[in-house]
Amino acid sequence: MKKNKILSLTLLGSLLSISGAEASRSFDNIIRPFQSARSSGMGGVRYTTGLYEENFFANPARMADNKKWRLDIINMLVELNSGSIRNVGKLTKSGDKIENLAETAGTNNHVRIQTVIPAFYTPHFFAERNSFAVGLVQSTQADISLRKNMSIEPDVFMDIGPAVSFARKFAEEDRVAVGVTAHYSYRVATRDTFSTIDYIKGTSFKSVSDVAGEGNKVDFDLGARHNIAWRPHDWDLQSAFAINNVIGSEYKSGLDLISGTQPTPVKQPRTVNAGVAARRDSLFGLGATTLAFEIQDIGNNSGGSLFRLIHFGGEIAMKDTLFLRAGFNQGYLCAGVGIDLPVLKLDFSTYGEEMSLNTGGQEDRRYAARIGIAL
Repeated sequence: MKKNKILSLTLLGSLLSISGAEASRSFDNIIRPFQSARSSGMGGVRYTTGLYEENFFANPARMADNKKWRLDIINMLVELNSGSIRNVGKLTKSGDKIENLAETAGTNNHVRIQTVIPAFYTPHFFAERNSFAVGLVQSTQADISLRKNMSIEPDVFMDIGPAVSFARKFAEEDRVAVGVTAHYSYRVATRDTFSTIDYIKGTSFKSVSDVAGEGNKVDFDLGARHNIAWRPHDWDLQSAFAINNVIGSEYKSGLDLISGTQPTPVKQPRTVNAGVAARRDSLFGLGATTLAFEIQDIGNNSGGSLFRLIHFGGEIAMKDTLFLRAGFNQGYLCAGVGIDLPVLKLDFSTYGEEMSLNTGGQEDRRYAARIGIAL
C-alpha cells in the first residue's frame, strides 16, 4: 500500500508539473469577514445601500435607514463557487484518490456558511433619531487549492462573536447620520500551506492544532452617510464613508480552545470605503430603484490593482416584494433576485470574485443563497 501511495505521489507530481502556470498560481483574493447575498447580486455595493445585518461589517450609519424593527430567528447564507461544485464529483468518484486529487489542480474550492442569529434591529432606540442593533455573527469560509509543487494552499477561517451597532441622525430633515459598530471576534484559521505528502500520510492531521491557530480581538467600525439636498430629475442622492477595523489590531491568543503552538491568525486590516447612491421611487413604470457606485477595501488590497476596489450595481423593486439586482464586482458581472415577505426573506445571487492581484486575471464564479425568517 505504501509503495502504491509513493507511486501515486510521483504521478501526481508529474501531472502537476505539466499542468502549467494555472496550477501553480497562488491566490490573492481579498478576505472579507462577511458576505451578503443581496449586496453581491448588486456588484458588492453595501456602504450606501446596506440594510440590517449588512451594516454590521459595512457602514453602521446605515442602521439609521432601516424602516422598521426586526428580530431575526433564522438568517443563514450558503455560498459555493463553480470549482467546488465541479470538484465534488472528481474527489468522490471511484479510483485512486491521488489521481482524483490531481484532477483538481489549479482550481479554487470555495465555500462559505454564515449565520446572523439571533439579531435584533430597531430604528428608534430611546429617541426618534437613535437606531440600535445587536447580533451574533458566525462565518466560516474556505478557499482551498492544490498547487503544482505538491502543496495544498488552504485559506480557511471561522469567525464567531457579537456585533453591536448604534447610529444617530443629525441636521435638518435628518440628512446626516453617523454610526459605530463594536465587534468581538474569535477566529480559527489555517496556516499558509502544507504538503500533499503530509495529507496522504496523515502525519500532520492528528488534531486541529496541527493545521490551525486561534485568536480573538475587539475592534470597531465608524461610518457616516449624507442625504444630499440636490435632487436631479427626482433622484435622491446619498454619499457614504466608513472605516472598518479602526484599531486594526492583531488577533491575540488567550482562550486556548485549541491546544498547540500554531501562530495566531493574520490580522484583518483597517479599510477605508466610500461611495454614492441614487434612489428614485419609480423608474420606467417599475418600482423603487437604487443605483450605487463604491470604492471599497482601501488598505486590504496589498499589491493589487485599483480596479479590484471598484463596485457598481443596483436593484429594482417589483411590487415591494420582488427585487431584481445586477452590477459589476471588480469588473465581473453580477446578478441576483430577492423575495421579501412579511416573515420569509430569500436572496439568491451570482458574482465573480478576483483571485489574482489584477482584474481579469482569474475570475472565481460564486453562487450564494440566503434564507431568513424574521418577525
